[in-house]
Amino acid sequence: MWTKAKSAALSLVCTRVLIGVFIATAVALPFLMPDGVSGGYYGARSDAGLLYIGVSSTTVSAIFICAYSCFVPAMITLFSLDRLLRSIRKDLVFLQANVRRLRIISWCCFAIAIIMLCGWPFTSYVLVFVAAAAAFFGLLVRVIKNVIAAACEIKDENDYTI
Repeated sequence: MWTKAKSAALSLVCTRVLIGVFIATAVALPFLMPDGVSGGYYGARSDAGLLYIGVSSTTVSAIFICAYSCFVPAMITLFSLDRLLRSIRKDLVFLQANVRRLRIISWCCFAIAIIMLCGWPFTSYVLVFVAAAAAFFGLLVRVIKNVIAAACEIKDENDYTI
């Protein structure tokens, strides 16, 4: 039978796996690009790298800048999510610390959206959709944060009531 404890444990495991995947990607990404990012198109040489076949060097540079710029807020989000899930597993849901963690997660989503919007003129229109999705998730987390904050206030009032 599926319980809330199992669900929280699965979410925690998935978050930690994703942290590992992000770190591995950040380490591996430079090795996927060929040496020298001078002009021309990737894919014209035999040492063209694994990911960027037929893509200009400007686009590759923009992708790297966007990827590594988004790495910091993504890791902050994942570590905040990890701490939030650990708190939930201990049945400590309606705390101001959780509200703060949700606020951090929402601002990181908005930061990723801004980074993606700054990168789309140099890469692809796909980043516009990624930015819209990140902004949507940031707004969704912001609404959940407001609900949890209101519940924290009600809980605090009830704790002071005799």
